Amino acid sequence: APLPVLNRRLSLIKSRLMPRGIKIKSESPAWSEVQAVLARGDARLAEVLADLEQASLSAWRKSAQKYHLDIDFYAHQRWDVNQKLPWDAIDLGTPHHRQELELIRALSKDTDIV
Repeated sequence: APLPVLNRRLSLIKSRLMPRGIKIKSESPAWSEVQAVLARGDARLAEVLADLEQASLSAWRKSAQKYHLDIDFYAHQRWDVNQKLPWDAIDLGTPHHRQELELIRALSKDTDIV
């Protein structure tokens, strides 16, 4: 989901639970997006990382824009189970068909809330 939608959902959850004495601590959706790019990134990410002078969202966004890094490509697209992925060179110790089943299961869950 786009960052404004995620921020709105998180705010709604927090506002509804706070009166019940439940405090929610969460990662910011913007930083989660950065983590998604780092997790899915490939060699095209190298220039962006080398260019960073500080660990801030604004520096990240400037560097990503400078090197034409498509954040949506890494963070928001649905990955095809047959697509070659950056981490395919690493043996995860789990058969590929098992990973495929887990992905299908995760994508089949209803995640459309608020």
